[in-house]
Amino acid sequence: MIQVVDGMAAGVRTLLLDRPAARNALTTAMAELLADAVADAAADTGVRALVIATTGQDFGVGADRDEELGAAGRARRMRVFSRLHMAVTDAPKAVVAAVEGRCVAVAAELAAACDLRVGAQGSSFRFPGAEMGIPIGAARLIGVVGPAAAKDLVLTSRWTRAEEALRIGLLQRLVPRGGALKAAVEVAAHTARADPATAAFLKRQLQVFCGDLERIEAERATLDAFFGPKGEHVP
Repeated sequence: MIQVVDGMAAGVRTLLLDRPAARNALTTAMAELLADAVADAAADTGVRALVIATTGQDFGVGADRDEELGAAGRARRMRVFSRLHMAVTDAPKAVVAAVEGRCVAVAAELAAACDLRVGAQGSSFRFPGAEMGIPIGAARLIGVVGPAAAKDLVLTSRWTRAEEALRIGLLQRLVPRGGALKAAVEVAAHTARADPATAAFLKRQLQVFCGDLERIEAERATLDAFFGPKGEHVP
């Protein structure tokens, strides 16, 4: 369900989430595999940039609602999702998301965790944490689109279409439908030309200067309190 593709451009590894029949809905096991693949790419000195993309029409419609989980399982899945997002954040190289179609909930969080986002025309984003009763979405969005736009997207849980996403900074490139992967690989190839040590240093410095790491840690602590020490919902 996770394809690892090298050779699309020098120094670029592409990770493809391949579950198109389910609109790339993310299960706990898939999130673990993707987090491991990101960590492997981060540790591989031959990989200088990373692209995260999906097959099919959608980047991802969120967590798999058909996955049978109790309260403890839901809490564990949320923490696995958090591990995935942190793997992208901690990778010492640029990570580029290639977004086609719908990008919702955990998939939208994953895209926001990436350093750069390339979206296709017709793509759209939604951060439905407030509507779902889960306090997530604010930490990374503030650093991507700024406080006012983040409040709008998080508190309303509304859909954001590609053109608006480009205007507010959620997307850095907007390309024709079906072209997100190719364009994302091209962007990643440009970042792969940088000196690896300098690129890693600059990525961390940008995160520090923007306050991203402190916000992300605060959000993780909130989620731990929300789900409770044994995975029980804490209002």
